[in-house]
Amino acid sequence: MHISRLRCGLAIPYVLTFTLYVAVCGCDRGIDSARRGKDSFACGDQTVTVVLGDGTRPKDVYLCQGDKLTWKPDGHTFLVTFPNKYPFEGSPMAFQNDPQNFKNPVVSPSAKHIASLAVYHYTITIDGKEVVDPQVVGGGAHSN
Repeated sequence: MHISRLRCGLAIPYVLTFTLYVAVCGCDRGIDSARRGKDSFACGDQTVTVVLGDGTRPKDVYLCQGDKLTWKPDGHTFLVTFPNKYPFEGSPMAFQNDPQNFKNPVVSPSAKHIASLAVYHYTITIDGKEVVDPQVVGGGAHSN
């Protein structure tokens, strides 16, 4: 009787220790210790859909140097203006779809090289109404 209590008493701490070990070790799988605290983003051309009342879908877009952003109007006229900083090559600071062909997508110029992560705020007017959609593009010093 004393032996079965002893075995049961030793089994509980063993099971708890093993469970804790598996939980802790399982959380670190696939994480390189040199990359802890860093995020990575997939580079490549991106597409956003203009959504009346909501701005765009998706809300946040990450572009690397040379990537382009396609704006799908989804049947709306729109105007995008970057009031402070412009994330693309060139200097227009704004672009819009053609009111005569408002169903055609608009492709931005290529994204500039940005040495650090940056958020570019913009305003968007859809069908003549300004929509709150405060940011679009980040940047970063990396290569594809």
